Amino acid sequence: MAGTYDLPGDTPGFAEAQTEMSVRSREATTIPGAQFDVAYGPQQRQRLDMFPAGSGTPALLFFRGGYWRLGEKEDRRFPAVAWVPRGVAWIVPNYRLAPETSLPDIVEDAQASLDWVISNADAHGIDVTQIHLIGNSAGAHLAAMVATRFPPERIASLTLVSGLYDLLPLLDEEPNNWLNLNVGSARAMSPVHHLPPSELPVTVCCGGAETEAFRLQSSEFAEALRANGNPVDHFESPGRNHMEIIMETGTPGTPVFSALERHLEEGRIPHKGQ
Repeated sequence: MAGTYDLPGDTPGFAEAQTEMSVRSREATTIPGAQFDVAYGPQQRQRLDMFPAGSGTPALLFFRGGYWRLGEKEDRRFPAVAWVPRGVAWIVPNYRLAPETSLPDIVEDAQASLDWVISNADAHGIDVTQIHLIGNSAGAHLAAMVATRFPPERIASLTLVSGLYDLLPLLDEEPNNWLNLNVGSARAMSPVHHLPPSELPVTVCCGGAETEAFRLQSSEFAEALRANGNPVDHFESPGRNHMEIIMETGTPGTPVFSALERHLEEGRIPHKGQ
């Protein structure tokens, strides 16, 4: 259905949420030990911000949204304010953007950022067995794609917020103006057709006030994961729109924050076979 993937930027709460995240992200720049614009690759946008939390700590690697063509890591630093005092590192990378960069190459950037975190975990006090992936919107798509490319012992959990997991419906929508997908490439880049290892615990969530298309993407992907054997937690955060729910990643007591806390606690129990 045309327009169902339009993000209603004029919806009450959208602009306010973005402003709040930007303000809260500026507070994060004062966290001791924070490192900015760390290179995980040679390209200008292959940079990440890292907020270490001590020695032997878990880490949350967050991929931000922006329909694969917009956005900066600088206004997604804010969750570090809540997580670092809890002994959890927060890491947020930029990645190259469409249309100058193809979606497969954007996925490669996301994968490269995780490669870097794994390779440099010890140097930054991160427990390499406790790296948790999280993303929202296009970033949830990236996180889901990355999770299919790593063995389960490399990723402790996957939390997907308001994501796009089947790109075939986008072929006739505005985002394909910059993605330039066809049936074959859309299927190849759709997480619903490339599921992560069945051992991986996954949270799939969205806002209760989001469009029907985004809510349907979440519910159908959760069903596919359950059929694959993954432990799945699927919920809608009441009253939240596509922008407001992002704030929950750094707001204690909210459904998304609580889901991350559960993953972090469960992650301390080794996967079977480890």
